[in-house]
Amino acid sequence: MSHVPTSVSIITAMTDAGPTGMTVGTFTSVSLDPPLVAFYVDQGSTTWPVLAEAEYFGINILRSGCGDVCRAFSRRGQDRFAGVVWQPSDRGVPLLEDAIVTVECSPHRVDRIGDHLQVVGEVEDLIQQGIDEPLIFLRGGFVDMSAIAGRSVEA
Repeated sequence: MSHVPTSVSIITAMTDAGPTGMTVGTFTSVSLDPPLVAFYVDQGSTTWPVLAEAEYFGINILRSGCGDVCRAFSRRGQDRFAGVVWQPSDRGVPLLEDAIVTVECSPHRVDRIGDHLQVVGEVEDLIQQGIDEPLIFLRGGFVDMSAIAGRSVEA
């Protein structure tokens, strides 16, 4: 699966203990009516149970060149928000400055699939924060999308 490119997202939420978040490499649109999106979480995640308690969560799609933010939210036992610029949305969801868009969701359903959880959220708002290229992960590293920025996309 390392040959399949994926965008990198940070799932964020505000909890009683403050902001929390984690990196995921599996984000997809599920339905337009109702508007649903999904991502997958390893069942062994220690962050997901904390995020799952939140009334709302955000899926922050990172911009190209933000591999350091991706790595920060992948670390265990550290303050993942240290040095990361963010602001709360109207619903309190942490919006990362390094995101090109944040999809703000309310929990819709969670299903166990193999060794992962499929988390489906109902889209409450879409907050565009830039028009930059997305951060893409491929073959164990990040792809520099700036090299193709401005080129036409095959339809």
